[in-house]
Amino acid sequence: MKTITAALFLCMIIFTSASQTLNIKPYSIGEADKNHKYSLSANYPKIDFGPDALMGVRGIAEDINGSIMKLIMGQFTPFKQQALEDTMTCSGRESTLEINYSTIYKDNGYLCFMFETFSDPRCAAHPMTYRTSFNYSYTGKGLLTINDLFTPGTGWLEYISDYCIKELSAKSKKDGLENNEANILEGAGPKVDNFYTFTVNDHSLDIVFNLYRVGPYVWGFQNVSIPWKGLVKMLDPAGPVGFMVK
Repeated sequence: MKTITAALFLCMIIFTSASQTLNIKPYSIGEADKNHKYSLSANYPKIDFGPDALMGVRGIAEDINGSIMKLIMGQFTPFKQQALEDTMTCSGRESTLEINYSTIYKDNGYLCFMFETFSDPRCAAHPMTYRTSFNYSYTGKGLLTINDLFTPGTGWLEYISDYCIKELSAKSKKDGLENNEANILEGAGPKVDNFYTFTVNDHSLDIVFNLYRVGPYVWGFQNVSIPWKGLVKMLDPAGPVGFMVK
């Protein structure tokens, strides 16, 4: 009886969160070392479902916001520690870390943000920029990885890998890159970790390859858009993007 009651309560929360208005508000935080060793800043989204949201729905918002803050602090903390421990001799500039975000998708109980981090440690040969995706189902599983979208055993990983390798190889050839085949095969091979940065929209699953993942620094970020029509039979119909199947 307790199990049935808990299940009904969970269903009520999911239904309520799906029916209430999702609000995304921009916030910012920052920190600067008084000895000018580092400067940290982040622009990030904060979620709520309005002042009349039920306690369970407010809990979902708190979980989303907590996960976003964990992502930010997961970058702030090691960068700050490295800057404080830095004893290298070079120019007197401070180490700088900046995080910004964009909202990619916010419908059908699915949230998708892309965070872009500009990292410029003191004494580094050059600054580095990298992207981190944030995918969250607020009517289902919560924080997502790419394998959460698919039904196991359907060959989705091999399909995505083959699609990306084909697209990247064609673009590499078009851009005049030489001897880049090994980088593409390694960075876009059928390993889940190769596709940890991804976003969704109404038309496609987009895979983002950070700098150096599938080619030299000069090639920059690489994005591969995979239409849903080729993935629909592999998606979990009860999963976070099951609405693409319907």
